[in-house]
Amino acid sequence: MNANIQIIAKEGWFGAIVLGALFLVCVFFEWEVLGVIFLLAFVLWLFMFRNPERIAKNQPKAFLSPVDGIVRHIDILEENVCVQIYTRFFDVGVVRAPSDILHASLKKVGGLTLCFADSDKKRMLNASFSLAWKDKQDFRLEFFPEFFSNSRIYADSNLASGERLGFMKKGLTKIYLPKSAELKVSIGDKVSACNSVIGEL
Repeated sequence: MNANIQIIAKEGWFGAIVLGALFLVCVFFEWEVLGVIFLLAFVLWLFMFRNPERIAKNQPKAFLSPVDGIVRHIDILEENVCVQIYTRFFDVGVVRAPSDILHASLKKVGGLTLCFADSDKKRMLNASFSLAWKDKQDFRLEFFPEFFSNSRIYADSNLASGERLGFMKKGLTKIYLPKSAELKVSIGDKVSACNSVIGEL
């Protein structure tokens, strides 16, 4: 696993630099009110894009949560189980491997990142991406980002459980597990990437 000790995710670097520079400009010109506003915005931005260090425990049969958020729905489908997790503004946006992944197939659908539209419009117009792989059984993750356009998956092979594989600051994640999996979460549960077990395989 590659070590990642960045204080904030790299997707937040540009915004942090801009807000930090604006704060320094306000200090230089002694614009106190604006300085306080930009300082608060800078601190808030750092919190939103924080990248805490997390190490997966040795749980060979565990399928971990790939994202932080709240479990919104659990659907029992014909061939698998779908667990839906909603990641909010202030949840950590780092996406992590839920299990060891030797090689996965990545698919992307271009589109917008609507946040406040109704569900039907978001499904039709928003961008999405999915990651699918096979390890004795079939697994799939689907991501539906909202608001932030820098959501992406940039690693899809040779991943250890808990390793950083992408970023989605706000949006919905659908996790497809085999029906034989023993679920460890319920609707309304708060989960964190790498730390929470979604199911035992």
